[in-house]
Amino acid sequence: MKYYHLVRRGESKTDFYFYLKDGKLHIFGSPAKGTLDPVVQQRIEEICDAIGCTYEVIDTGDFMNQIILTRMPNVNVEQVVGDDLGNSPLEDAEYLFLQQANEVADYDIYWDMDEENRFDEMELYVSRDGTIKTSSDYDDLYDAPVVIDRPNAPTSTVTGNSSYPMRRRKLTTEDGMLLGPVFDEADTHQTDDFFVRTGEQVVISGHFHSLDIREIRPKEDSKAVQKAREKGEEPKKRYIITGHLVDDHNSLAIKRFTSPSEDGPKLLKILKSVGKVQIKGEVIYDEQFVRDYVLNMDSVRPVEDTENAKRTDTHEEARVELHLHTKMSEKNALVAVKDIVNRVKDWGHPAVAITDHGVVQAFPEAQAYSLEKGVKILYGVEAYLIEKEDQSIPHHIIIFAKNMVGLRNLYKMISISHLNYFDEYPRLPRAVIEDHREGILIGTACKSGELIQAIAHGATDEELHEIATFYDYLEIQPHDNYKSFIKEGLLKNEEDLKEINRRIVGLGDTLQMPVVATGNVHYMDPKDKMYREIMLTASGVKDAKDKADQHMRTTDEMLEEFAYLGEDNAYKVVVTNTRAIEQSIDYIVPIPNGTYSPKIEGADKALEDMCYAKAKSIYGDPLPKTVQDRLDYELKSIIGNGFGVLYYIAHKLVKKSLDDGYLVGSRGSVGSSFVATMADITEVNPLEPHYVCPQCKWSEFYLKGEYAGGFDLPRRNCPECGTPLIANGHDIPFAIFMGFHGDKVPDIDLNFSGDYQGRAHKYTEELFGRDNVFRAGTIGTIADKTAIGYAYKYADVNDLQKRRGFIEKLSTGFTKVKNTTGQHPGGIMVCPRDMDVHHFTPVQYPANKKESGIITTHFDYHSIEGRMTKLDILGHDDPTIIRMLEDMTGIPSTSIPFDDPATLSLFSSTKALGLTPAQLQGDKVATLAVPESGTGFVRAMLEDSKPQTFSDLVRISGFSHGTNVWVDNAQTLIKTGTCKLNEAISTRDDIMNFLRNHGVADNVAFSVMENVRKGKGIEKRNKEGIAQTDYEDQMRAAQVPEWFIGSCKKISYLFPRAHAVAYVMMAFRIAWYKINYPLAFYASYFSIRAKAFDLKIMMGSLEEQQQEFKRLKALAAKYEASPKEKDLMSALEVSLEMKQRGYSFANVELYKSQARRFMIKDETSLLPPFVAVTSLGEKVADAIVEEREQAEFLSIKDLRRRTKMSQTIANRMVELGCLGDLPEDEQMSLFG
Repeated sequence: MKYYHLVRRGESKTDFYFYLKDGKLHIFGSPAKGTLDPVVQQRIEEICDAIGCTYEVIDTGDFMNQIILTRMPNVNVEQVVGDDLGNSPLEDAEYLFLQQANEVADYDIYWDMDEENRFDEMELYVSRDGTIKTSSDYDDLYDAPVVIDRPNAPTSTVTGNSSYPMRRRKLTTEDGMLLGPVFDEADTHQTDDFFVRTGEQVVISGHFHSLDIREIRPKEDSKAVQKAREKGEEPKKRYIITGHLVDDHNSLAIKRFTSPSEDGPKLLKILKSVGKVQIKGEVIYDEQFVRDYVLNMDSVRPVEDTENAKRTDTHEEARVELHLHTKMSEKNALVAVKDIVNRVKDWGHPAVAITDHGVVQAFPEAQAYSLEKGVKILYGVEAYLIEKEDQSIPHHIIIFAKNMVGLRNLYKMISISHLNYFDEYPRLPRAVIEDHREGILIGTACKSGELIQAIAHGATDEELHEIATFYDYLEIQPHDNYKSFIKEGLLKNEEDLKEINRRIVGLGDTLQMPVVATGNVHYMDPKDKMYREIMLTASGVKDAKDKADQHMRTTDEMLEEFAYLGEDNAYKVVVTNTRAIEQSIDYIVPIPNGTYSPKIEGADKALEDMCYAKAKSIYGDPLPKTVQDRLDYELKSIIGNGFGVLYYIAHKLVKKSLDDGYLVGSRGSVGSSFVATMADITEVNPLEPHYVCPQCKWSEFYLKGEYAGGFDLPRRNCPECGTPLIANGHDIPFAIFMGFHGDKVPDIDLNFSGDYQGRAHKYTEELFGRDNVFRAGTIGTIADKTAIGYAYKYADVNDLQKRRGFIEKLSTGFTKVKNTTGQHPGGIMVCPRDMDVHHFTPVQYPANKKESGIITTHFDYHSIEGRMTKLDILGHDDPTIIRMLEDMTGIPSTSIPFDDPATLSLFSSTKALGLTPAQLQGDKVATLAVPESGTGFVRAMLEDSKPQTFSDLVRISGFSHGTNVWVDNAQTLIKTGTCKLNEAISTRDDIMNFLRNHGVADNVAFSVMENVRKGKGIEKRNKEGIAQTDYEDQMRAAQVPEWFIGSCKKISYLFPRAHAVAYVMMAFRIAWYKINYPLAFYASYFSIRAKAFDLKIMMGSLEEQQQEFKRLKALAAKYEASPKEKDLMSALEVSLEMKQRGYSFANVELYKSQARRFMIKDETSLLPPFVAVTSLGEKVADAIVEEREQAEFLSIKDLRRRTKMSQTIANRMVELGCLGDLPEDEQMSLFG
């Protein structure tokens, strides 16, 4: 029998336990024996009336009365009704009651613990499958509810809207061990003093790092396997758990071979969840695998982690930190925005400042997270002040935005400093600050500020007065921050350092200016100091070890730092004045909410008109109902939600490219929109598969899933007029792109030819004005591998012999710290003409390189996408290849049929090329060098799946672009016959279509698709990972097969079908040229896609090329091939295919070769370009072509002089025979 607990939302006293039996509701646990609280009784009567249920109250004794009266302070419960209906199988009567309690009486419902009314047995708990377990089952506890280890308390679990506090699950057994037998207290060793005890049992303390697990598969002929097979059982799994134990000194490799009775994955989870541990085991030297000392874990227990104890601020009136640097201070600070917001929240500080060095790039994240947590952010910057442009060393200065006017001025100053005055730092002339003074607050900053510098250099009081009048407040810091003045010889001792702060306090009193104490925070806690030291060392900072303590201090810590000022003054500068500064600053929103699209007069009407006109030109007037309904629905959603202008802009961009002769490919889900098709934004037609007559407009639609796509339809003539019908339609729902209500901001990504991309970007300036168009900025951060390199460099500089685990642990302290800026490869941010870009973001040059001539957004584009309009004008090879093929053959790509049998056969056979698999290195398909299908991975996929239709190719494109979609998922399902190729999940659309066809509600089908495509599984889950939906149950109720559900759970990422269709359309066209115009095909491949070329090898014989290919393949198999060798191997594989088909490469010719592109020389050969010569770059290649147009080359010396060619390249061209009989110099020509 299951017991339940009801908690009235918002009414802390109306809760009770109950169970249902024989149609009666049994209620127990009231404060007074045999009675109910009046409020509870009223609610119970309402519920029972709603479902026709009777009730009776049962007296359970003092125990439950006590629990209710004390509000069950430590008992938490798990919600199963409301957001989560999936954890407990309920009887119909129970479910009906619970549903009514939730909906009618506004209760949160929880299921509880006890199989029988045995409140004296308090170690019971309910597992995820609903079974009752006892404390002896702790090994199975990992996914179980929380165990409450309180005498005489029931066992319960947590989530949902319960107001009770969270409790951690009990991890240890009764003897306190995580693993193995209890061991006696002994001397605990550090990780680097074990060597004297190798081979002995030792106890070592530290933290786990990089724990991993690997299954050990026993040999089939082993006794354990044979014994299990005899019993008809599977052999029990064994695992090896490996990782590192790390302390403050070093690390030690660890491992544990699990026994057959141990659940390895569960043990791994437990070990990963604990903090500091003691491990007892034997240290050995592992020569075979680790090649280092390893600790075999016999026993593990958790111990108190005093080094990482949580710091708190308990002062009654907390201070405000006004000088803090986040990870956006380039390679200088370690504070993550979320960490500082959480810390301020926990410590009860009223606000916190963000003042990064020269930038404001932390603002967007601070805005989002502080709103979520209810923390006020003071938005500022530590800028670099100069008097004039040639000032070599700038002074630091703090600038805060007091209000929205100040924020705009701050953004403008950031832009000016980056665009006009960047010289190692983004500098700000004093005059610029004075011009933008409205709405800002200026402070004197740190020891690099002009005030403290002046004091250290002996300035008089009068001079200090003059300096201070420029500022709104004065700043002092812990005197340790000034200690470099002693090293520089400016000051003598610690007392001199304190005197700096005394003079500033006195100056503030004289001028009646507030003086504030700040921490100049660069990291969160004292233990983080080493991480910053490592990062600074890697950046070349010589005194990194000598840096002051710059962690986030509590109020009491700061008061102690400034105690020498006197109690009143210390309190004033630490608390009173910092809070006064905070109060003078408004709550500010750095990035405006809402979407601000550019305005184009009449865009909505123009879009509507062109769509209907195009539709009628294809389908006739009146339009077929299917077409009319889809167009009406989409246009209403798009225009009604204000997105018409975005479609119209995309239309204009694509039209311009098409008019200039370059095809445009679509990306993402834009092909899900029929409006996009009718506006010529995409070629993908998302309607259901259909025929339409180009002559009389007769049409027929297949609406019941008879065909996966229109290109699969058999060829037919029109039954009305006999004209060959056009087949189209790929059955893609509009909701995939913009949601069921069309209110999701459309992300229209377009693939322009790489040759045309720059012109497309320029065209946006014509459309919106040059001052309103900016490249989408990006922020680069220190990656994991780079961080490891920094840690090794630190160890080298300090002559430390550190093990891998320790180095890896050190490297985790400064990942994600900003180290550069850049630009999105094709993203354009558009500001409306009636707004200034500084409403959204400052601007700068990418990586601060003015010579690039490109201006980007200062904020990472992700943070302002959705506020400003982002156009994705990307460069792609396919449109460039298509243009080259059209130019070389005269055949328009748009005339190629997508059901061409010969082209389709390339994806399942080699016959169309006239070659056997043996001639193609064993390949059974002929898609080498065909986009989307040419890699070894996809070719193997094609061999497995044997596609027969265009839609099959679309599915394979989805498989290949997804993550965890094919391997150990669809591939296995297809091979075992569990499902067919056309049933397996390949794209995100497949999920929604499949579920809707099974009768699952649209909103559920959409939600499941969204969850699965993002790798989140089927259900929507809360932060604790608890399911908040019952989608899986609804799928089963709709008879969705188990293989489909299982496949969904494995997927990490799914490709959109519209994107796959667009890619396959391009690939199919290029494949058609491979069969029908092979030399043009190979010329386009080697010109545009090949990343390496060796002229000498590729002009060689078939045998020579095969020998080199085998050599490179052997290197790759041993992981010894360089990136260049891998690229050459790929190009050589295509060259071999070309050679087998009877085609070859001629030599480079001085007066005929192009600079960069391969050309058709004759019926059997290609003429390579100059860049085909190893190490001959594009600049020299272009110069050869330009110079030969001016005059013939008189000699090799003349060639070198006019093209800036090196002697090495000239010698290589002579060796290859590229220069014919060109003499060495003019004299030889004259007298030769």
